[in-house]
Amino acid sequence: MITEIPINEAHIFAFEVSGKLVEADYAEFRPKLDQLLKKERPLSLLIKLKDFDGWTAKAAWEDLKIGFNHDDDFLRIAIVGKSLWEQVMAELGNLFLATKVRYFDDTSIALSWLNEVKNKAERDEYKGYRHILVANDFSSFSQDALKKATELGAPFQSKITVLHAAELLSVDIYPSLGELAVPLITENPEFEKKNLARINKQLDQQLKSIDYSKELISTEIISGHPVDHIIEFAKQNNVDLIVMGSHGKRGLSRLLGSATNGVINHAPCDVLTVV
Repeated sequence: MITEIPINEAHIFAFEVSGKLVEADYAEFRPKLDQLLKKERPLSLLIKLKDFDGWTAKAAWEDLKIGFNHDDDFLRIAIVGKSLWEQVMAELGNLFLATKVRYFDDTSIALSWLNEVKNKAERDEYKGYRHILVANDFSSFSQDALKKATELGAPFQSKITVLHAAELLSVDIYPSLGELAVPLITENPEFEKKNLARINKQLDQQLKSIDYSKELISTEIISGHPVDHIIEFAKQNNVDLIVMGSHGKRGLSRLLGSATNGVINHAPCDVLTVV
């Protein structure tokens, strides 16, 4: 089985390989690889072996074909495993491929080796940001942030995700909180459902006013503290730029502090604030 692993590294994509590979595994893997190469080329691969038991004959041939057909598309390939035979197998790759292949028993060291050629790739062909996350609280500042994100993403056909973090509040304290963006009352499922529908409607209305490919822009609604969820979403979805307004709705900013400052201090990627 070949499974993609989310990783927040420019020009590097990771996969876990487990069990005994058969021809069907490569039939599923090839389209994924082709999609990655359409977005970014050249790239580096991190292959993590877990309980790996080799290939069937047809699967081995498919593996060689991928290497021959895409040799120029890879910068480096790092294989992470735990056994001597896996190390020997990785070293054999250097006999058939021009791409550098190296074996490691530590993932962090493997990533450091792959990152050695990252700057070269960026210098040869700057591809801009691949995935831009826009933090949206329906304020005028977040609307400006969305416009800025589309300006940055348009030349490179970047993927844009517009994310709204809806606060989960108790009905007991809600009356004392003042003006909030769009609170969700956890003790009232029907009220929560209506508010989620309203958030979706507001997001759809905002996107209608944006001149950007509908295939490249999407929306996400998450519930909870905005800073924590913005950072976690960025880590889990290969976001390489977060765009957000320098100020948000009043109410929440008074209670929780500046979400923008929180994201800047803890984000795993670049952050652009729009004033």
